[in-house]
Amino acid sequence: MANISKAGKTWRYRVSYYDDAGKRKWITKSGFRTKAEANAVAVKVEADFIQRL
Repeated sequence: MANISKAGKTWRYRVSYYDDAGKRKWITKSGFRTKAEANAVAVKVEADFIQRL
């Protein structure tokens, strides 16, 4: 599940997942100028991650 939030003047996304041991991990990236840019990349990251499973 992606979380989109404002980080200063830019936007960031956080995608959470569980590793093989059952621990929660996050993939985070920031520096997007708009919320739509951050959301588009987050959706792509989620889709790529799901494909790997």
